[in-house]
Amino acid sequence: MIGSLRGRLLRVDEGIALIEVSGTGYEVEMPESSLNEIGKPDSEVFVYIHHSVREDAHVLYGFSDYTARALFRVLIKVSGIGPKTALAALSTFDVPSFVAAVLQEQVNSLIRIPGVGKKSAERMIVELKDRLGRFNSESPSSAAKAKNSGSQAVFDEAVSALVNLGYRESDAVRAVSQEAGDGMDTGAIVVAALKLLSKK
Repeated sequence: MIGSLRGRLLRVDEGIALIEVSGTGYEVEMPESSLNEIGKPDSEVFVYIHHSVREDAHVLYGFSDYTARALFRVLIKVSGIGPKTALAALSTFDVPSFVAAVLQEQVNSLIRIPGVGKKSAERMIVELKDRLGRFNSESPSSAAKAKNSGSQAVFDEAVSALVNLGYRESDAVRAVSQEAGDGMDTGAIVVAALKLLSKK
């Protein structure tokens, strides 16, 4: 089984990175967050791999860090959550923000993941809540930021405001999760999130 790849990034197309290792090109499906972190075409990249063997294909899923791969492996064990939805979850949230959303039972945040409705989000919370403790402890400072998101209504309003300003919903969710703090109103969260997004 393939556990990681180090090689030259040839191209990225619709969520798939083509990585050349010793003359062989490997197509690797990756979440948007990892694709944004690994580098530009023609650069050397390193990715952690989850190697899925099916009857009709061998599929490689890649991640920029070990924790993201570990969370992906937990997610695909949830009833009704396949690799496509797990990748979408990791494209919408970073690991600490996703963990915080599950532990705080933020259904309205989780349904922002493409392919996840209210029932799927509720099932995700039930099945994952007891499994995510180690992820929470691995990133305490980031998780703490995500947990301080204030009321769900304020969180949703801030995300909606950023989307209306033209930002992608996945970027808006990540920015609000990272910047929101106790006692902050919607306007303050939006301003802080805009500062973060402007640095990208």
